[in-house]
Amino acid sequence: VPQLLAEGHKVTVYDTLMFGNGFLPMDNENLKVIKADVRDSVSWGAVCEGHEAVIYLASISRELLCQQQPELAQSINVDCFEPDVEIAKYKGVKRFIYASSVAVYGSSETPVKEDAPLAPTTIYGIGKQKCESVLWKYQSEDFTTIATRSASVCGYAPRMRLDLTINRMVHDACRKGFITVEGGKQQRSHIHIADICDFYKLLLTAPDWLVGKQAFNVVTQNQRIETSAKDVYDVMVEMGKSVQIRDVPRVDDRSYAIDGEKVRAVGYA
Repeated sequence: VPQLLAEGHKVTVYDTLMFGNGFLPMDNENLKVIKADVRDSVSWGAVCEGHEAVIYLASISRELLCQQQPELAQSINVDCFEPDVEIAKYKGVKRFIYASSVAVYGSSETPVKEDAPLAPTTIYGIGKQKCESVLWKYQSEDFTTIATRSASVCGYAPRMRLDLTINRMVHDACRKGFITVEGGKQQRSHIHIADICDFYKLLLTAPDWLVGKQAFNVVTQNQRIETSAKDVYDVMVEMGKSVQIRDVPRVDDRSYAIDGEKVRAVGYA
């Protein structure tokens, strides 16, 4: 939101505001904040009117919570998505950008391209796959649909998640003095928050013929978990912090690795 505002866009945030709005630049005249739920079709339809583009980020994004509350995950991640897309199109939105995930591919040791078969193994990933298949049905000359299959995001943000690989390692190193590595041979894919924001900005202006009905992998690096831990450890030591790496048996065998070549055609680097 701050990046879009800085470039002169008028931005509407549509959110439950479960975590408040203290991290948003509320004094910016180009920002409007609507407290509402994506499952509320009436509110959603009213807000879509007059907007050119939607960047749809809404979901229960932590797999553990999806497992603990599958009905909640289904209602937010899947059931309301098609009505929201249909309403957005009906209300005159021209471009719909959906935040999908590397999770749609399932586990992979080697980098996969966008045309690889989708084989999600988690509730979260299965939901993303279902929404992608819905999204493509609404592609038309006056409604451009795009999906971003993002790597795990890292880097500082006012409302950053601390359960993702790099962020969790940095948090634990700073607060606990140790980094826990479960197994370590598994692959994870990473992207910095500023980079994924840059890519969303590109997608707002890229030609329809180039991005329409397209999925894009967005990744900076694929890396073994043990290598990520060593990188975080080295930085902490350089900062004068006392840190240990603790190896424990792995409980999650999943590996995620994606190929990030396609996005170059859109001008992303």
